[in-house]
Amino acid sequence: MVASLRSLLDRVIDYAGLFPPAQLDMSRSVAEYLRQTQGPDAWFVGRFVCPSTRLDELQDTLASSPGAPEIPIAVAGGASENLDGWYQVLEHDANVMNEFVQAVGEKAAIEAYEVRIPENRYIGACIGDLKSFQEVDVFVELPWGQGLDDSLAAIAETEWLCAKARTGGATPGAVPSAGDLAGFLHGAVGLDLSFKLTAGLHHPLPRVDRDTGAKMHGFLNVLSACGFALAEDMSRNEIQELLTSASVEDWRFEPDRIRWRDASLTLEDIEDSRELFWSIGSCSVEEPLNDLDALGLITGGR
Repeated sequence: MVASLRSLLDRVIDYAGLFPPAQLDMSRSVAEYLRQTQGPDAWFVGRFVCPSTRLDELQDTLASSPGAPEIPIAVAGGASENLDGWYQVLEHDANVMNEFVQAVGEKAAIEAYEVRIPENRYIGACIGDLKSFQEVDVFVELPWGQGLDDSLAAIAETEWLCAKARTGGATPGAVPSAGDLAGFLHGAVGLDLSFKLTAGLHHPLPRVDRDTGAKMHGFLNVLSACGFALAEDMSRNEIQELLTSASVEDWRFEPDRIRWRDASLTLEDIEDSRELFWSIGSCSVEEPLNDLDALGLITGGR
């Protein structure tokens, strides 16, 4: 794999094997994570994603795995439909996270907390409620739709919160349009706001999902779009065009740069963009790598 592509993909996958469609049990998911992070593909993998409601299971699994290296954890918070539910989620999550940290010792470290706000109109109140989680990286998942731009701006003003967006799911409606995703990327880059994406980004380039019929986004597209938006000051429409680019012939990956049509990213541009675009939540590590291999983008082994 050429240096530019490897830099773009460095530690990009937060492993979410507990979640659909993989939906592995806890012991198998932890075993898979340890296998990946101790093998030749370790450079590709970041944190282990665990729901707050299953931290007790993770604690038990780690207790039965003596000698395993410390696992970096991203805790996925509970879901809430309104502010009353939001407060209950935060109280529950804070308690179980504290209990987990005290119990596991050096077997795992909670590095991030990810939680979805009920509605964008509640962003101000929700930001205030998250201050007690500042010891870890906090990603605020935003609902698609009205108020998202205002929520991005409010998160950016804190200078410590990060944003999160969901790019897939079990139904066609769970996949945002290319226009909506372009708007999120354009807004985050313009605000110098760190973010992550989750769900649906299993393949390098856009394709139709055979189960839902939805047009899934490509992880090469979204990662590159962040880089080009930052380095080339791409407009929202230009980002949208890049997001829909489904032919590998549009791309050239060279040792010192990535080219998409007539635009190019240097290694420095790529590193700068990855300081904003932290990671992608994915239930598979092998699937995206196998797809890259099928496109001829992995040469000489991984």
